[in-house]
Amino acid sequence: MKRLLHVIHYPVFGGPTNQALRLAAPLRELGWETLVLLPDEPGNSVARLAERNVETVTLPLHRLRATPDPRVQARFLAGFVPEVRAIRRLLRERAIDLVLVTGLTNPHAGFAARAEGIPVTWQLVDTRPPMLMRRVLMPVVTALADSLMTTGREVARVHPGATRFRRRLVPFFPPVDVAAFADSPARRAAARAELRVDLGAFLVGTVGNINAQKGHEYLIRAAARARERVPNLALRILGARTPTQARYEERLRREARLLGFDPDLVFVEPGSRVPALLPAFDLFALTSVPNSEGIPTAVLEAMAAGIAVITVDVGAVREAVTTETGIVVPAEDPVAVAAAITALHGDTDRRAAMAEAGRQRAWAHFTTRQTAEAHAKAFAIALARKARRPTAHGDG
Repeated sequence: MKRLLHVIHYPVFGGPTNQALRLAAPLRELGWETLVLLPDEPGNSVARLAERNVETVTLPLHRLRATPDPRVQARFLAGFVPEVRAIRRLLRERAIDLVLVTGLTNPHAGFAARAEGIPVTWQLVDTRPPMLMRRVLMPVVTALADSLMTTGREVARVHPGATRFRRRLVPFFPPVDVAAFADSPARRAAARAELRVDLGAFLVGTVGNINAQKGHEYLIRAAARARERVPNLALRILGARTPTQARYEERLRREARLLGFDPDLVFVEPGSRVPALLPAFDLFALTSVPNSEGIPTAVLEAMAAGIAVITVDVGAVREAVTTETGIVVPAEDPVAVAAAITALHGDTDRRAAMAEAGRQRAWAHFTTRQTAEAHAKAFAIALARKARRPTAHGDG
């Protein structure tokens, strides 16, 4: 059994931690034992992974932040070398065979692995870093990574140098436990009761942590506009609070209230209950801002649950959502989202066809086994490349 260290610099449960959680078991079947490294700061990732018996370890890990505050960036720079050293010690203590680095902007584990002579698989999972930062940091990825994974080919295309990995580039879909999202009238009724939604209401919802990247304000505005044509429309946003986004959350709650929604009903912290709550939705809507996503797991989960999808055109979502499974509209355009909501509300046959097509697409492409096999392929490429290097240490 080989040992994998999956390094995630974010303490709040999201796409990368969901990936670690969903893939631990199928990767074990493929010969890989997972250890997840997380930052030692407030967040729900450690607890969520512990629920599924995924082993974690925490260390002080700073990360690049989208803020002009020089103190934040100074802390990142001051901590970089000590944190690389701490990761190196962990690699030795736990006899790690391969390091999986998640994200472009925090290369600590890549440097640590190279210094220890351990192969690296690097993942690019979103499009958040501005192009200037991509141009600066992609040469680091090229130098340190033995294989590269991207959530969709579009994510590779917009990161300079990524496509030059050629056969060492492995695009993948985020993993979905498709069977967990099976729908039934009983599950729908229970989910509606838990979310306090009348059975006769038309529920539009999304799943995403409360941070500015998710663009929840555009969904709130679109829902308010669509409610002029759909009087029984209800709105729910399932997402964990993000400690660094408290002001953003306050603005969202204030705008929801001004537009006639009760924030205490709209915003729901779902914990691990997303599979149980999604059946309540009539429509799923993603309204993330530009330069944000790769392929959001929540969109794939909605399709697995048999829910028609409305999504903005960000990242590589067009590689997951087809015209048969949903509607893709421009980002930051609540008018377009509202129009899609009203169109699908009024066409139950089309909505049902999209729901079924989405469910079939999820079983065909998004299962945890398929994603685990893509990871195992990338790991094998990295191990093979490392084996061809002339020295075991200090070769970077």
